[in-house]
Parts: sequence; structure tokens; C-alpha cells
Amino acid sequence: MLEKIKHSSGLFCLALAAFALAMPLVMGSTATAGVVLVFAIAAAACNLLLGYAGLLSFAQGSFFGVGSYAVGMVLKAAPGAGVAALLVCIAAGMVVALAIGMLSIRQRGIYFVMITLAMAQLAYFAALSFPQFTGGENGLLDIPRPVTGLEGLIGEGAGQYALIAVVFVLAIAFLRLVVRSPFGRALDAVRENEVRAQTAGYDVQKLKLLAFCLSGGITALAGALYALQLRSAPLSNIDLMTSETILIMAILGGRRSLLGAAFGALAMTLMAEQLSQLWPRWQLIVGFVLIAVVLFAPRGLGGAWAHWRARRSVHAGDHA
Repeated sequence: MLEKIKHSSGLFCLALAAFALAMPLVMGSTATAGVVLVFAIAAAACNLLLGYAGLLSFAQGSFFGVGSYAVGMVLKAAPGAGVAALLVCIAAGMVVALAIGMLSIRQRGIYFVMITLAMAQLAYFAALSFPQFTGGENGLLDIPRPVTGLEGLIGEGAGQYALIAVVFVLAIAFLRLVVRSPFGRALDAVRENEVRAQTAGYDVQKLKLLAFCLSGGITALAGALYALQLRSAPLSNIDLMTSETILIMAILGGRRSLLGAAFGALAMTLMAEQLSQLWPRWQLIVGFVLIAVVLFAPRGLGGAWAHWRARRSVHAGDHA
């Protein structure tokens, strides 16, 4: 069944829709379910860089924060902007990603990681230094929500969740199209062997920069939805911890699994919800879980079944 979902666009979209429909039941509220879908979008966008382009970026929180601030500024200035505000956020995220990408993708390995790390810190202090635009330590408050037209039928909370669910399905389906396109195949070639890809005629720098911009735009969209969910854009949206959270979700779900990113976001949100009530240092448990996933399920939750079947086949072959 998983193989059919993997290879069929229709089944893949149905699986996404089923995931979105199930979340309010699993999480017990549309607000928490909305948070899962928002971070699923961000983790899937992170996967485009980490799993397909082989780029470990700590700038994802910067894009997420830019999207949060952009939607707040636009809707405060024009409360009726609606979907146009989300498009502005995508554009803002791509512009910031273009600027960071042009500085970082020229480097490889640890140098690329350190530049994205430095840019994430720069973005945080820039947001803190211009409170007239970002609200400083308080962030942007009282962000108006766009009208979905469903408020009178199912209530404001459910209407906002429906908006997030639709964007979730569209965003992940778009990323699936990207990774299965010739561009996505070229990213695979770059990840496997950058020098060989360059020798084969690929413009490696342009490919990585385009992946960086797409990831930045989709992550900013997730940040905008998160701000709409909270009705505020706190400073924490743009700090380094947000980048780390998105990366952990992507690794938990599986670096090369867009649907797995949704399960990574679900697992992380559940752990935060449940473990934080039991122990203030609950992140320590998350650390052990992450180590266990890396050691025993390197394909993450999204690829655990396939990994288990592959190991079982090898084991059966050894005893044949």
C-alpha cells in the first residue's frame, strides 16, 4: 500500500487529506492539529534541502519568521488581503532565501552549515533591533485572520483549520511535483556527487540556489500560517530553536519522505505536548529518541516500514 501511495499522485493527495482530517481527532483540538500541519509543511520544505539537495541548513527558522512577520504586517495594513497576504509571504521568504543562498551555497559541508547558522543569528538580532516593524521582544500582536467564509457554518477555529489543511495538501503536493521533476532528479545527482554532476553539465550553483529559494518560500508560507493560527508573530518564530525544531521533525520523519515529514511533525508535537507536562527537561528525551531513530531507523518514521522489510529480506536471504 505504501508503495502504491508513493507512486500514485492521487493516492498521495488522498493520504495527505486523510492525515489532515485525522489530526483533530488525534490531537483533540483543531488548534493543536493546525500546528502539526504547519510544521509538517516546514519539515517537508526542509526535506527538499536536506534529503534531496544534501544541504543541512540552519536558516529555516529565518524563513519561518520572515513569513510570520510578513503576514502580520500585510494583514495589519490591509485586513482584507486574504490569500494575497500568503503570496506576499512566499515571495518574502524566497527573497530572503535568495540573499542567504547566494552567500552560503558557494561553500560546502561544515562551511555551508556555519554560514546558515550565522545568518540565522543575524536574522534574529535584526528582528530584535527593529521593533517598529517586528514588535521587538513582544513580536507582532493581534494579527487579523483572513475570512474563509466557513465561520458561520463550522466556527472560526474549524474554518482556520480548513484553510491550513488545504494549504498543507497543496504545499506538500507541490513539493512532490518538484522532487519528481527533472529538476528534482538533478538535485539527486548533485547530492550524490557534486563534481560528477558538474562534469555532466549541470549548473550546480543554480540548482542549489533554486532549491534554497523554493524551500525558503514554502517555509515562509508555514510561518505565515502559524502566525494566523496564533494571531501573533512572536520573536521566537525566527530564533535558532525554530530551525532546530524543523530539522528534528524532518529527520524524525525521514529525510527523503515528504509524507514522513508530516509524521515527524506529529511525533515532535505529541512529545512536546505530553512530555512537557511530565518533566521540564523533556527535550532530553527527544534527544534520545532522535539518536534512536538515526541509529535504528535511518530512513525515519516515513521509511521505517520499508527499512524493516529490506532488513527482513536480507535476513531471509542469509538463511536461504
